[in-house]
Amino acid sequence: MDFDDPAARLDHLTSLEKLSDTLSDRDGGELFQRDLEEARALAERDARFLPLVEGLEASSLGERMAAVNRFFDSVPPIELATLQLPMNLSQLRQIYLSSQ
Repeated sequence: MDFDDPAARLDHLTSLEKLSDTLSDRDGGELFQRDLEEARALAERDARFLPLVEGLEASSLGERMAAVNRFFDSVPPIELATLQLPMNLSQLRQIYLSSQ
């Protein structure tokens, strides 16, 4: 593959599967476990975190990642930027915000 050739690189990129498609059937294993624990603690005080808890309990990695995005999408941007979150969820927020 000649990545110096823009047309070849574009052809290569467009032929790739979406990352979300490749993760939809991957077992989530232990990934997002600390985030899940933090979300459970927050859900005890704030019901808005319940969908995040349910999503992070999903079996596939793709479902977990989609739940994180849905949760952050549901919070107004100004509130999202100022929302007090524990360490792991705060890191996910930073990743989410940097990808927007």
